Amino acid sequence: MQQADQASVVVTQGMLMQKAIPPRLIEPYLTGRRTVIAGYVYRLQDSSFADPAEYYEGLDLGYDGSGFGPGISELYVLRWKAVSPESYQVPYSPERGGDWTGKPPFTGTGVTSSRSIAEFYLDPMPVPVGAEVFLITWGGEEFVARFDGQVWLRPAGVR
Repeated sequence: MQQADQASVVVTQGMLMQKAIPPRLIEPYLTGRRTVIAGYVYRLQDSSFADPAEYYEGLDLGYDGSGFGPGISELYVLRWKAVSPESYQVPYSPERGGDWTGKPPFTGTGVTSSRSIAEFYLDPMPVPVGAEVFLITWGGEEFVARFDGQVWLRPAGVR
């Protein structure tokens, strides 16, 4: 596995980011009981896929306790514009000059194991104003809600 080229593994102000939301957390997000983003996140430019299976494989979502399983038919993603680029840490293992450890599929190289998608770790931060949730299914993606800084606004008729 190649270590990510450090020059190409950056997050810049305004860059679109996304995180797959475990099924158990989507309702807490949309009802305002969960107000932070944390954990592994990805640049949208690297991690926009056609269906849930590609997200599952490409983002290594099969780790223990993820809530995602093989053959998933839908998943939710949270997308936002990066506000503080220095908050996005590249998770390098000690062997690669970092201090991150983890069980597979964690690679410690700054990229995912299956498709070499650049990954970043984000300590808990408030959900930014303008963040959006999308439902990804085999039929495509559907806009679910936008965060206005206080509540999630949903179009009429969206589940």
